[in-house]
Amino acid sequence: MSGSRSILLAAIMLVARGAVAQTPTPSPSPAASPAPTPEPPAVKVVPYGVVMFNGFSNSDGVNNQDVPLWVVGGPGDVSATARQTRFGLRATVPPVFGAKTSAVVETDFFGGFPTIGTGENFGQVRLRLANARLDWAHTSLVIGQDWMVFAPVNPTSLASAAIPLFAAGGNPWARIPQLRVDWRGGLFLLQAAALAPQSGDFNSTFLAQPNSGALSEQPYFQGRVALTSASWLGSKRPGAVGVSGHYGQSRLGASQPQPLDLPSNGIALDVNFPIGRHLALSGEAYTGENLGGFQAGVFQGLNPDAPGGARAIATQGGWAQLTIAPSGWRLSATAAFGVDDPDDDDLVSTPARNWRLENRVAAFGLTFRASAQLSFGAELRLMETEFRSTGTQEGSHFNLAGTLSF
Repeated sequence: MSGSRSILLAAIMLVARGAVAQTPTPSPSPAASPAPTPEPPAVKVVPYGVVMFNGFSNSDGVNNQDVPLWVVGGPGDVSATARQTRFGLRATVPPVFGAKTSAVVETDFFGGFPTIGTGENFGQVRLRLANARLDWAHTSLVIGQDWMVFAPVNPTSLASAAIPLFAAGGNPWARIPQLRVDWRGGLFLLQAAALAPQSGDFNSTFLAQPNSGALSEQPYFQGRVALTSASWLGSKRPGAVGVSGHYGQSRLGASQPQPLDLPSNGIALDVNFPIGRHLALSGEAYTGENLGGFQAGVFQGLNPDAPGGARAIATQGGWAQLTIAPSGWRLSATAAFGVDDPDDDDLVSTPARNWRLENRVAAFGLTFRASAQLSFGAELRLMETEFRSTGTQEGSHFNLAGTLSF
């Protein structure tokens, strides 16, 4: 009996052990995963550029062989260049003060030549743009070198990229270090800027020396108000009409007991808008004095040897361009005219100089857009420059261009 009881007890224990072995062990609860660390906004840098080739011929001597501004007289020439090629970097960085923040640096190869036998094929790098930009909903802040606010529109030309068409012929222009504020509200754009005083004086090869504008110890000031539209009069193409102003000073004889301060000022009207479906009109008109820093006054700003003392050279001028671009066509055409007419009374000096009294330029161009990146163009430029001593000089410039953008 005791043996049976022992066997029964052993059987019960075996069954109990089996039940325990078959009971699943509860899995431990997984540990909570830590919250992912947000990735910092990336800095994005995008390279861009334009490979530009220009083959050209000049009927007469000009001041600058590949991008002439005026005629000087003498023998003509034929040649080619690639020094208007440009390269740049655009960067976007994390927002600053809630503003979309970006920067651009752009160069070309129009900075001169090494003084060697084949130097004309080794164009040196030149700074075009270098600025940072902060954009809020209605306001933008620009710090660095950018296009100036005064007379900001330029003609379209594949022959003149390093120097805009009609420079010294009715088109004031400059890319200047500046601090600028833009405000957009509805259709209106307001701009105000303080800029480096660029008076047009020739500087040394390397060491920066103050020009007459810098010696005045005050920056240039410029402002502009414009009416803009992304769809001008319902055309679905952008357009704008603006009025801008410029104010500054130049100081002559800064080291003398009584230096002479001469004004630098101007006012300009600019237009750039479509006319119907196939035409567009752009242009500027301006008047002012001591605008040589913007190549106005046919690149003459001051007359230091005028009878009665140095004076600022007053000038007036402008340009207009009509562009014909039929919808769906890859071929477009432009016709344009510009004139810069300094005041002859301000161009009298002792000793006598061969001042440039007036510069008139007409330009006619055709552009074929083979693709979004590849374009070819031809431009004929007719120039007539009147000098104080040597009279009127006439000449033409013919340019064949090819550009590939990336």
